[in-house]
Amino acid sequence: MVFTQYTDTMDFLREYLLGETNFRLLCFSGRGGEVPMGSGSWMHVSRDNARRLFKEGQAQIMLCTDAAAEGLNFQFCGAVVNYDMPWNPMRVEQRIGRIDRLGQEYPEIQIVNLHYEDTVEADIYRVLRTRIHLFEKFVGGLQPILSQLSSRIKGIVLQHGSRAAAVGQLDDEVRAPQTGLDLDEAADSDIDWAAPPPAPYTMDDLDRIVLSTAILPPGIETKALGHREYAYSAPGMPESVRATTDAEFYAENSESVELWSPGSPVFPVVSDVASTDEFRSTSSLSDVLNQTGP
Repeated sequence: MVFTQYTDTMDFLREYLLGETNFRLLCFSGRGGEVPMGSGSWMHVSRDNARRLFKEGQAQIMLCTDAAAEGLNFQFCGAVVNYDMPWNPMRVEQRIGRIDRLGQEYPEIQIVNLHYEDTVEADIYRVLRTRIHLFEKFVGGLQPILSQLSSRIKGIVLQHGSRAAAVGQLDDEVRAPQTGLDLDEAADSDIDWAAPPPAPYTMDDLDRIVLSTAILPPGIETKALGHREYAYSAPGMPESVRATTDAEFYAENSESVELWSPGSPVFPVVSDVASTDEFRSTSSLSDVLNQTGP
């Protein structure tokens, strides 16, 4: 994944790469997903299809803006290149978080940050990298300093302030003892985490229930569309929606499907479920599941 800050920069890179390389490209920005056509034009694709094409290897490089750092997960990708660096380091963390997450398929991921030499941004990121190993550890007590970087860089650039003085001041602040909660220290300490209780039911259980309309709240209708994929409607809904009990299918199609599980807006609330005669007469979920058959 190659991140740029502006769509114009992404457009420049894609035209350059199309003309100078044989890489298979895919783009994602505020315009949505785009794939190149043979005529030099680009065809729009949905968020879900953009992620699917990249996962299936139909594109080797995904050029994107920060729009791809919102709500899309790419655990199957092993490298991020930041073509230009935003003034807020936390936005860089968000970009990296698209691939550095649970389910990452590679034992190691690569992060490449490009800088324009002899700029205030390069100087400040160099200080952060050498002093606190930014992007390699938690920000801990340094979060107040990092949150102000964007406005400080902007002030230096627009007001023609002293780069050397600003970088020196930042270096002093980073070296100074930090107060307040240090997330690094908290993360490294031995925390006795209580084991979570076992789930009262599984997604397999929910899959058996979703088509058993006799034990669902009144007015709910479901129709099978595919493996663990349903058309789901309830009173008050203007039209049916796609729902699934397959977490992986949901991750790949989150823009157009709902995960039918507690917390989803289409999942019946407990009071609704408890109001049906079938649920009134049962004492546990296992009794309900026994009604649905194998």
